[in-house]
Amino acid sequence: MPQERTLLYAGHEFTVEHVRAHAHTGADWSAPYTLATRRIVFPTGRALLDVRSGDSTWLVDGLTAMHFGEAMVYQLRLAARGVRHSMVVSRHAVPRADAAPLFCLLSPRALYRVHVAQRRLRAGDTSEENKGSDAATIASLVAQLGTSRPQAPLKGAVARAKRLLAETADREARLSLHEVADAVSRSPFHLARSFREQTGLSLHQYRQHLRLAAAMERLAEGDADLAGIAHDLGYCSQSHLGAVFRRETGVTLGEARHALGTPAARI
Repeated sequence: MPQERTLLYAGHEFTVEHVRAHAHTGADWSAPYTLATRRIVFPTGRALLDVRSGDSTWLVDGLTAMHFGEAMVYQLRLAARGVRHSMVVSRHAVPRADAAPLFCLLSPRALYRVHVAQRRLRAGDTSEENKGSDAATIASLVAQLGTSRPQAPLKGAVARAKRLLAETADREARLSLHEVADAVSRSPFHLARSFREQTGLSLHQYRQHLRLAAAMERLAEGDADLAGIAHDLGYCSQSHLGAVFRRETGVTLGEARHALGTPAARI
């Protein structure tokens, strides 16, 4: 899978890169990758990705952070034609020891911190104060993964529902939760209970978080039309999106637009 890598930070504690991955032609898996060093991949884009390691496969969305240990072997497959953006941290302290890759869902608040940290690093502010602040933020995000709930490889109806929600969450005309249940041949009650048990989130929470991730990506891409973003993501108004965004991230839409669109962002 073709990748463009940009070094953002190199310190004694870890290295940070921005990675832009392009889908290869066809729907085949990439060649196996074997990591020389441990690596954490934080999402900064919502393009869907399948990851296979051993006999297990995970769907990686715009909320999922991945942790790979040294010498782990894995394969990638973009679930749709497009480009996936990530912030990759290497040579970090190990948050937890696992024999298999670790996948964790980030909260909207944590994902916002990832976006702001990457924005500041890409802006190239080399002052010691800001470099130290950015490094501390990334170190805390890495440490947070050590206490996060790991996501097991999903199968059956929950896996199909998660993929369907991830594929449609950023569309104005989205599926109702009853339609999602019908699409995976389960009752709404059974699907809702199974989904929460396996992911830790309700169906509504998961979709809400995906939509906030889409809003953050658009702000990071320079889209300043808050009303347009709200409309495209299916919110009834800008104020509705703003209320949800502030509740889940701790900042207003206007503050996020400034933080993700200018070099002077502060976490």
